[in-house]
Amino acid sequence: MADKAEIIVLDENNKETDRFAVLFNPNEYSYTREAKYSNSGNGSPQFLGFDLQPFVVSLFYDSYESREDVRALYTDKIANLTEPSVPGQKTKHPPVCIFSWGKFNLKGTIQKVEQKFTMFLETGIPVRAQLTIAFNPIATAKEIEKLTGSEACRKLWIVKSGDRLDLIAASTLKDPRLWRLIAKTNKIANPLVFPTKDDIGARLIIPDL
Repeated sequence: MADKAEIIVLDENNKETDRFAVLFNPNEYSYTREAKYSNSGNGSPQFLGFDLQPFVVSLFYDSYESREDVRALYTDKIANLTEPSVPGQKTKHPPVCIFSWGKFNLKGTIQKVEQKFTMFLETGIPVRAQLTIAFNPIATAKEIEKLTGSEACRKLWIVKSGDRLDLIAASTLKDPRLWRLIAKTNKIANPLVFPTKDDIGARLIIPDL
């Protein structure tokens, strides 16, 4: 069975608070990494870094069979993630989300949600929608490159509070004794005190066996 794409919602402590699965996996997604240069005055531009543009994905939702409002059932719940007033959030910042599809994971905030309704009941209630979501990535250009390049073929684990390497090994590799392999792959200097506060939200590479 193919993996279903999901939007995973995190609180201020990077703990999962909710997740929204798609009905149908997307046919495509897009993002842009734009290089920035300055004019040095001698005709040789100087590289300044990257601007990471929003990651954009379109999702399809349908509630015709149940004859329920597709907004209340699916799309409004995702659109509400653009707002800061999310349960469990103390600040006015929008919630951090992870778009996860198989071995691809992208962390960011949802900047924009466009809802396009394409089918209605006789009462005018929409039952089919296309949702276009723009994520503002929270990652360095190097991390984005890894996730979309060589690292995209490997399993990743987002570190949460309470995680232990042996539990991660048991969940991902089906053998808690392989925690040393995970520690070595990710160059964890002191596995016995993992995870520290700085480790929460980090991505671990789960090695192939």
